Amino acid sequence: MEKQSQAGAWYLTAVGLSLCLIAGIFLWLMGRSYLRAREMTTWPQVPCLILRSEVAERRIGETVAPDYRFAVLFGYQYEGKDYESDRWSLRGSMPRQDPTQAEKLVEEFPMGSQQRCWVNPRQPEIALLKLDSRAAGYSLWFPGLFFLGGVGMMIGAWKRSKSGELLDPSVS
Repeated sequence: MEKQSQAGAWYLTAVGLSLCLIAGIFLWLMGRSYLRAREMTTWPQVPCLILRSEVAERRIGETVAPDYRFAVLFGYQYEGKDYESDRWSLRGSMPRQDPTQAEKLVEEFPMGSQQRCWVNPRQPEIALLKLDSRAAGYSLWFPGLFFLGGVGMMIGAWKRSKSGELLDPSVS
């Protein structure tokens, strides 16, 4: 019976480790995204001039429907130097099948308009018109629950194994 209890504990340990690994990856990715977005809020804002604002169409092939994205170019000054950037956000404008969303951004950032942009002080050639969302930080609890569940599964498995409880699911 001791071997069966140990085998069950090892199985639950493997499942718990898998949960911890997967949840840990999500915690790391979401945490990194949140910290980057939080850091961006400290970037200095400077005035910028929209030099180009249009809906860009891209076709991968003749049989594939085109996708549309917002294409922008703006000029700004930072610490006495002139720069240009084509980044609406850090990840850029997402391609869409429907051009409506890109057209709305063209209306929001028309060519020739004065806007405010955020400049990365460590790399002034990177400036954005839109900051990343910090929503990932508010959702960290979800993969955290899976991580804690995996840890709890491993601890519980070895506590039961040491106390001599059977881990055979056929025995009630």
